[in-house]
Amino acid sequence: MSVRFYLSIICLFQIIVFHSIAQEPESKFKTGQYTVETTSREILGPELAASFESVIKQNETIKWTIFVPENYDPAFPPGMIVHMTQRNLAKMPIGWASVLKDKNMIWISLNKVGTLKRNKEMMLSVLATPYIQERYKINNNRIYLVASADSCYAASAAMQVYPDIFKGAIYSTCEALNWKKDIPDTIDKMKKNRYVFVSSKEKDIGQIVRRSVRKYEDAGITKIKYLKLQELVYGRNFSRRRLNQTIELLDDLN
Repeated sequence: MSVRFYLSIICLFQIIVFHSIAQEPESKFKTGQYTVETTSREILGPELAASFESVIKQNETIKWTIFVPENYDPAFPPGMIVHMTQRNLAKMPIGWASVLKDKNMIWISLNKVGTLKRNKEMMLSVLATPYIQERYKINNNRIYLVASADSCYAASAAMQVYPDIFKGAIYSTCEALNWKKDIPDTIDKMKKNRYVFVSSKEKDIGQIVRRSVRKYEDAGITKIKYLKLQELVYGRNFSRRRLNQTIELLDDLN
């Protein structure tokens, strides 16, 4: 990792911390499901956005779908789910709204952007955090990634590179990015975070997910739960009940 990139990560984290305490006046809080378009330049400013130019162009349009429960109250800051899926949802999965309301969570997902390179998908997941934090008061200890299929590579990379930002991840029907001998420099911070691994009824998926669990355990990560769902199929989104269950597992690991 280059010195410049490392410094950019530090600056990005500082930006996110700043946004976490600088929200819009309460009268401007928007709730429900809606879409937004922005750029990395608008989120980070020109100087910091320029340091990530090789991954995402400063003026490239970023489109997200966002859901904020109608009972949002800055006095009781919600958590946040960054949903990463190959399907690039234009709408939130059916039944999820009631779970997010009950669990006090804001949801954000890329909106129909197509297939992305892994480093770009990771960067966009990171940018989602300051974008939301600039507009809503967030519980920084409940910023979670929910990823499925090939998006797990980008999600697990984000958990490794930005452990100060993301505090938990749900890896569904996929293999998280792992390592052989080169344990990440951020491993001590990663150990403080929480991870739920979910496998489906497919035998090969079960083997892949369990292998990822073992890699994390071998590295000394203990805040882990493994869940096998017979009704789940590779790449599919959770049902309402299963989303509720996995969020509870993450929260309980704290």
